Amino acid sequence: MEITISRESAVIQVSDATHSGEARRTAASFAERLSLGECASSSLAIVVTEIATNMVKHAGSGTLLLDPIAYNGNRGMRVLALDKGPGIKDLSTALRDGHSTTGTPGNGLGAIKRLSNVFDIHSSPGNGTAVMAEVWSQKIEKEKDGAVEVGVVSLPINGEEVCGDGWGFKEMPASILLMVVDGLGHGVLAAEAAREAERIFGEARSMSPTPILQDSHLSLKKTRGAAMAVASLNFERGLLSYAGVGNISASLVAPQGSRGLASHNGTVGHEVRNIQEFSLPWNAQSILVMHSDGLNTRWDLALYPGIWSKHPALIAGLLYRDFSRERDDVTVLVAKSRQEPDIA
Repeated sequence: MEITISRESAVIQVSDATHSGEARRTAASFAERLSLGECASSSLAIVVTEIATNMVKHAGSGTLLLDPIAYNGNRGMRVLALDKGPGIKDLSTALRDGHSTTGTPGNGLGAIKRLSNVFDIHSSPGNGTAVMAEVWSQKIEKEKDGAVEVGVVSLPINGEEVCGDGWGFKEMPASILLMVVDGLGHGVLAAEAAREAERIFGEARSMSPTPILQDSHLSLKKTRGAAMAVASLNFERGLLSYAGVGNISASLVAPQGSRGLASHNGTVGHEVRNIQEFSLPWNAQSILVMHSDGLNTRWDLALYPGIWSKHPALIAGLLYRDFSRERDDVTVLVAKSRQEPDIA
């Protein structure tokens, strides 16, 4: 199983009521291009409009990310809404369909959840809210195949139309391969390096990080080069293998603590003195976070109560919202087990 996330994402900064119309029109454009169909397109329009409207009413402003997604021939849109507002005091009540705290008809979170095929939310008083909603062209089973689920936020620096970061993941019956790459600098030349690394990763037959990095080093010689890291999760062995070159950060996080995964100095495509794989145990409570240097390394998942049960796209969004440096391209990739962790 592999959910494909398109690089053609849209970012909408929401700060007043008129922006909900912009968000709706952008979503409609995606829906038409993806041929989502009348029912899904209508649901997507309402979901996006309600999310944007609620963001202005309750938080004042926020960021809306729209990403095309696909699964086994089915097409959809993932909507990620991030704000730094006051948060929601009573989440269970707020999720009740028809509930309103502003005297409006109440077509808020409850309606968004009802109209979405997949829905998740994280909010805590004083710490903002993050909402994730997926709308699919066809009904999708709640429980998808595969042992691990992946979420990604990957965006260019403000002012650039292309992202100099890249990422990828490939799932096999007993393992999954994940990659994050950061082309040197930003803009078109950085993007060329990142796209070449994505191509090599996509064509790789090995499920080991080292040969993929070696092949990428040879192929990226014609580019300005990149920082790059590859991780392999073997479900049957309960093992994570990781290797990186350059300034890609990665951590294996569990409720008991976090373990950083080291990358060696160098530039893929120009100077790689050493590629060394590290291995750590992986279990149902593990969360893997990989990111480019557009994200501050001082993040801590312990800051987010209940985060262990959340969708990885929501986790990636929270980290982007709270720790993006805003002076470089940024990519955050999060992988976690589909099995609900047994956490006391």
